[in-house]
Amino acid sequence: FRSDGSLGGVWATEGEDGDPRKIEFAVCAPLDDARYVLHHPTGDKGGLYYEARPVVVRDRTLLQLRVLATFSDGVPKGDAERYTLVWIEKESGGQKLRVRSLGGDGVKDKTPAQIRKALETQSTDWGKFFGEAVVFRRLKDR
Repeated sequence: FRSDGSLGGVWATEGEDGDPRKIEFAVCAPLDDARYVLHHPTGDKGGLYYEARPVVVRDRTLLQLRVLATFSDGVPKGDAERYTLVWIEKESGGQKLRVRSLGGDGVKDKTPAQIRKALETQSTDWGKFFGEAVVFRRLKDR
């Protein structure tokens, strides 16, 4: 899967309950033909830096995220859990993204290989593997 650049940019949520003080930002920059660097949430001391690799499973776009560093903890130790997945659904011609984080009952006590096999199975309900969607909209580049 090659990066098409459509995820690159500065992204913002609508804010919790329409409150602009609760807007989250994410910055996603293409690194090469197959990877991005993602910082989320930006402007927050708890922000994380990820390497993001697009993966397509059953015609759905996922980003495999690997934690590179955090503001508060620095670079993770070698034995730390560093990988997760997010499910990306593009809307409005790529100007909005619905992002769902891996989690929920479907992933409890499962290894990454078991999760992958389940996601590849046609009968799997992805709603049991991913949380509620957070909608991000692309901000215009300057």
